[in-house]
Amino acid sequence: MKNLHTNILKRLDQIINETAAHIHDFIDSPSAFTRKRKLDAFTLIKTTLNMQGNSLEKELDDAFEDEDKLMTASAYVQQKSKLTSKCFKHILQVFNQKLSNTQLLDHQYRLFAIDGSDFNQLFNPNSKNIVKQPYGPICQLHVNACYDLLNNNYQDCIFQPKAKMDERSVAIEMLKNLNCGPYIVMMDRGYTSFNLFKNCNRLPNCYYVIRTNASKGAIKEIASLPDQECETDISCKVTILHRYYVTHHQYENIHLVFHKKRHYKLYRSKNTQNARWDFEDFCTVKFRACKFRINDPGSDKDEWEVVLTNLNRKDFPLSRMKELYHLRWGIESSFRKLKYDLGCIQFHSKKDDFIEMEILAHMIMFNVSSQINCQACVPEKHCKHSYIINFKMAYSIIHKQYLKSSSDRIFFKILSRISRYTVPVRPGRKYKRSVKIRSAI
Repeated sequence: MKNLHTNILKRLDQIINETAAHIHDFIDSPSAFTRKRKLDAFTLIKTTLNMQGNSLEKELDDAFEDEDKLMTASAYVQQKSKLTSKCFKHILQVFNQKLSNTQLLDHQYRLFAIDGSDFNQLFNPNSKNIVKQPYGPICQLHVNACYDLLNNNYQDCIFQPKAKMDERSVAIEMLKNLNCGPYIVMMDRGYTSFNLFKNCNRLPNCYYVIRTNASKGAIKEIASLPDQECETDISCKVTILHRYYVTHHQYENIHLVFHKKRHYKLYRSKNTQNARWDFEDFCTVKFRACKFRINDPGSDKDEWEVVLTNLNRKDFPLSRMKELYHLRWGIESSFRKLKYDLGCIQFHSKKDDFIEMEILAHMIMFNVSSQINCQACVPEKHCKHSYIINFKMAYSIIHKQYLKSSSDRIFFKILSRISRYTVPVRPGRKYKRSVKIRSAI
């Protein structure tokens, strides 16, 4: 164990206690939690945070070893219905504000990634997350997350029905909510839009790295880049005036944003690139385009990627941009751990509010596990690869011990125990992504 340590579990209990003491700031019913009950607000929140993928009865039986405190699943659900997702969102935000030893890129930048993932829920005819499919309606929730890549924690989260998702607008909202010093945010191809670029350029301390299409459907300045590694500054003139674009696009280089206030279409596809515009009728959007190869030279077919950024060339040359964007994969790995290591795809309800609470609860415990893993000592092994803590085993141990206590003795026991379970780091591994349809659990 490292000499400098902070009892993360005790800090979490303190945040839960403070939230429970002001519970009426986060719930709708003024009469809830006013009577003394077996399951008070603190116990209810802590029990929900510590749930995994077992049945509700099994989770409650594990949480309450004393038979006098054990309750039925129905009693738990009735108490849980008094809570809202605001409670867990508040705990997530406060926990992130008290992070210790925050890691920075170049001792200057926080490094974030924004992306979304779909969560399937059991069908509920009263759900707002219904999606119509050829084989029948399903319920699917889209989770937009802002993830700290160097500190391995979820910074923010916004829910949307899958059928009505708008990732670009949510990304702008999350960026405006960030309250920190200089930061770099990375996003995948689905976030490419002039409106997002302009918002990022005007936000203070905001730097972005966004992947964009290199050929099909690309911005025309990007599509005209040569098939070689290169970088260039691009300035795009943008307008929302459809009539002006029709009469001038043949004579000047201009882009049209299909803004709802200036275009005749009432409805448009969710794939429309620029359905929102927050600025003037005429505007100039500037960014730096970096094009690099992603496959080995001499392959049958050249594969290129283009990222757009407002980072300067001196500190972030082309060779470094490729390595920097590679770090974005951390948010993809975090979704896998959240869903399968923490059991976030196994819900204990059909209600939308309950599902949002459970996802936020798992994100909080993900952050807790990441912070504890940072303090655990990885034994030195004279092997080919370096080693890190096994996240799945670490969370399993934390889950088991946190049910008992959050004392310093238990915390040291956790640090000692999880140090025994390590996995090798094998850089450069490549796997073909396998996309499978998964049903709700």
